[in-house]
Order: sequence, then structure tokens, then C-alpha cells
Amino acid sequence: MIADTIRMIFEYQIQEDRRLWNKAIMTLPEPAFKVDTGYSWGSLQCECAHVVDVMHASLERLHGIKHTTVAVTMDDPSREQVRAAWDRVEARWRRYMAELDDQQFTREIDIVYRDTAMTTPVWQTIFHVFNHNTLHRAEMRQLIAAIGGSAGADLGFVDYCLAISG
Repeated sequence: MIADTIRMIFEYQIQEDRRLWNKAIMTLPEPAFKVDTGYSWGSLQCECAHVVDVMHASLERLHGIKHTTVAVTMDDPSREQVRAAWDRVEARWRRYMAELDDQQFTREIDIVYRDTAMTTPVWQTIFHVFNHNTLHRAEMRQLIAAIGGSAGADLGFVDYCLAISG
């Protein structure tokens, strides 16, 4: 039951990430993706690369990898390269979430975060990803507005729940 609820929240997150990518980020001219606005990570390019890197590293931690890597390995990635990395990481998250059960959700894992070793339950890492993505979707919307684009707002979670319940 817990895992089913978490999967539902995960699907909401993925839907909102994809909606932002498809309706706002991918519709901008390519140069706009790299404009440094001075806000948050500076550019959409850096912001998006950061988010996908955290999603990737968090998933590695859930699989027991203590010294994580990044998903975006190039120095000046195009929007399509960042999106491709995002899609690969999202697909791995989908596989992980499909196999998650209630017992795994509460399982403790050893992780290293910012050079600090700790033990934490799986659910904390998953919720960190949810909160992190929500924060950065809002920051991406601000970056898009700063360069003259339009990104709308997240579909409210209650609206999402009502929509999927029929």
C-alpha cells in the first residue's frame, strides 16, 4: 500500500517534469537554454543538468553506490543532450519504482551525501528527489520567465489525484 502511494506521487512528479520540458523548455530557441540569468544555477542548461544529476545520484544511492557519478558528463551540453540524459534516468527510476514494495520502502541504506556517511531509510531518499524536483521546477519556471518564455504552473497535486481517480 505504501509503495503504491509512492508510485502515484512519482507519476505526478514525472508528469509535471515532462509537462515543463515539453511545453516550455523544448519550445525555447536553443540559445535561450544557455542564457545565464544570474538566478539559481544561472541557466536552464545548468539547472536541468543539476536536477538530472541529483536524480541519477539518488538512484545510485538507492542501489548501494556510495560514491555517485553524474548523468550529464559533457561540459556544454545541448538541450537535446540534457533531455536524453533525463529520459534515461527517468526510465531507470520507472523500473526501480515498479519493483518497489512496502518492505523495500522502509529498508535502511548506507549512503554518502556531501562526504558524510549516514544510514537512512529508502523513503527519505525518494522524498528528497520529489522535493528537489518540485523546487527546481519552480526555479526553471522563473528562469524561463526571466528570458521571456512562458512555463505556466504545476498542476496541483489534488487536481492530479482527482484526475486519476476518474
